[in-house]
Amino acid sequence: MSRDPRYQKLLNSKRWQEVKAIVWRRAEGLCERCKAEGRLTPAVDCHHILPVEGAKTIDGPDGMEARCYNPNNCQLLCVPCHIKTHAEMRSHTKAEVKANRQRAFERWIEHLGGKTPTE
Repeated sequence: MSRDPRYQKLLNSKRWQEVKAIVWRRAEGLCERCKAEGRLTPAVDCHHILPVEGAKTIDGPDGMEARCYNPNNCQLLCVPCHIKTHAEMRSHTKAEVKANRQRAFERWIEHLGGKTPTE
């Protein structure tokens, strides 16, 4: 799970709960990957297809809010399919974790007005 407080705020909203309910009804509570492969497996996770944190802004047509709250950017998955999906996206590799940390550091520097604390 992401540590980005902006992403956490989106996921803790009533609007996200409403989007998840839409996705659950659409998928009838079944894993969409398994269903595409002919298996019926109960789902447990609502996954964003385009990562919300990959958006460069909070709002706008491709902002974090647009990605987070778009039911067409979500799919319902069982735990094994969710793990497999993230492995395919490489979102949990050492390189990706390092890149995520670098992006977080850059956001922090941006928040400080572009200056490091030692400047």
